[in-house]
Amino acid sequence: MIERKDADPREALADEGLLSPEIETWRQIYVDNYRDWFKLSRELNRYAVSLFQDHQDAGEGGPANAAAPTAVRIFGRALNAYTASIMLAERAMTIEAVGAVRPIHEAGFWLSLLATNPEKALEELDIDHHKHAVDREQLLRAAYPGNEELHSASVEREAAHAALLGKRRPISMKALAASLPGDPGYLQYRLASGFYGHLSHNSLDALKLQTGDKGVRPILGPFETEIPKALFFAIDAMARTTRYFAALVKASDASDIISGFRTRLADLGNADAETKSQDR
Repeated sequence: MIERKDADPREALADEGLLSPEIETWRQIYVDNYRDWFKLSRELNRYAVSLFQDHQDAGEGGPANAAAPTAVRIFGRALNAYTASIMLAERAMTIEAVGAVRPIHEAGFWLSLLATNPEKALEELDIDHHKHAVDREQLLRAAYPGNEELHSASVEREAAHAALLGKRRPISMKALAASLPGDPGYLQYRLASGFYGHLSHNSLDALKLQTGDKGVRPILGPFETEIPKALFFAIDAMARTTRYFAALVKASDASDIISGFRTRLADLGNADAETKSQDR
């Protein structure tokens, strides 16, 4: 494993935090130290990007809210979130890297529903759109109570959305995941959200460093030893989501390819757990 020469590397972050140019120097060290993890993450990315490129014109010429173009755009959102997660992990910004995993899982839930019940998926997306539009207009008026012109236009927009919404109510992520076949990864989604994505005791506990006098002091990072955990969350989420998209576009050999990624991920996770056990 490559070591940094600094006695306390965080001193280099005193002025600019994790935007310090020093982070880019350390990035290659992190990538070298966890080369098998980053190799797998990039191989999965290349495969996912190839699927997106091969099918990005699916549904071209049809309505913009039809299943095929909607699925491609959802998968594109997942790909971008995955890219962000890997880029953050390369810089040992591991809390933020796992936080970026949340939208990958959400994309996977919607893609799975599109694959199994496209009519329901499109309706639920429509409900979600109009419900949030109604909520936004109400918040806008509350933020600008004295603006009559703004209020008048906002009430008109809200009424249009409310008419299309009717008595329908949006589905929760929990209910959406529960309606899907097999294991959609809802547990992993909640772990990524509760321990990393949301402000919580768990996410705050990660930002402290044990000191020699049994005390702690807040730190910003980086957290190099947490890179495997962050990449495990990201690769697991993207492999699931890619599987759902591949099923939608009927990609040949996708099942075997994705199973191969998941086997390698499990092997890396087991090896990392064994190494940490021996270090205790």
